Amino acid sequence: MNSEALNCTVVITTFFSGNKLVKCLENIPDEYNKLVIDNGGETHKKKYFENKFINLNYYVSKENLGNVRSYSLANKIVNTRFMFQTQPDVTVKKNCIENLLKSIKKYPKFAILSPTIFHNGKYYVEGDYKVLKISDKKFQNDYKLSSSNIYDKPPEGDLSVEAVTATAMLIDREKLKQIGDYDTRIFYNFEDMDLCLRLRFKGYEIIKIRDAEVDHDPFASHESKFEDEMDFSRNWHYSWSSLYFLKKHTNFFIAYTHGIKILLVSSLKFLIYFTFNKKKSTTHFAKAYGMLFSILNIKPNYRPKIKT
Repeated sequence: MNSEALNCTVVITTFFSGNKLVKCLENIPDEYNKLVIDNGGETHKKKYFENKFINLNYYVSKENLGNVRSYSLANKIVNTRFMFQTQPDVTVKKNCIENLLKSIKKYPKFAILSPTIFHNGKYYVEGDYKVLKISDKKFQNDYKLSSSNIYDKPPEGDLSVEAVTATAMLIDREKLKQIGDYDTRIFYNFEDMDLCLRLRFKGYEIIKIRDAEVDHDPFASHESKFEDEMDFSRNWHYSWSSLYFLKKHTNFFIAYTHGIKILLVSSLKFLIYFTFNKKKSTTHFAKAYGMLFSILNIKPNYRPKIKT
């Protein structure tokens, strides 16, 4: 076992992922310690996974912790310097983690090293990294990239960026401690932007490593039969977290202008689609519902209602 592998734990959060978790783990080399946090309470899977995969700890949570509290829990459980976090709908390509770890000495000021992320074989800029517009340790409200940015090939070489998605990232836990861990007030969505922003404010770098790759099947980390409920939850928390993020990092005017706009637009679209497009109507209801809770400063207490 190489020394880099000894100092890294792979962490995967799961929620009724079915056979996707098996496929994900099959691409993680045996020498890495692996921690799976099961938020679906599927206790019967613990023995199966721990017998099937070497160096794996299958932790079954008594409640649905969501992504953020799961990663925070993992940060308390693991004892390696580095933590590679990812999801069941991610395929880790050959030498991905190894090449990330090899880059540690090259970038001494890094806090996060992220692989290059493809989405079902295609490269989307906004699916790989984000623009936060940071200057003089201040955040400007311009963190989105155009959804039309699709390329045949990603940029050449490694990139220093302002933020990366939580799809897959190698985190230096020593530097994570300096900013006080993940923000566990977030249940899901924007935790990656918040984490990157606080690390950048601390003076650390976020680096995309070109010769480390993963392929992501977006919004597919769960069994397909749960898609409607998971889609509702995803939109609910996206709205809630987007306003929370702006309240935390900008000012009252910027944050609530965003919040009220989303609430009004989503409410209107819910009514427009109500009679002829149930799926779109439900999506906009979820966005309005989540935004209302965030505007009223109510905790993000919505949880997917999964019936097994």
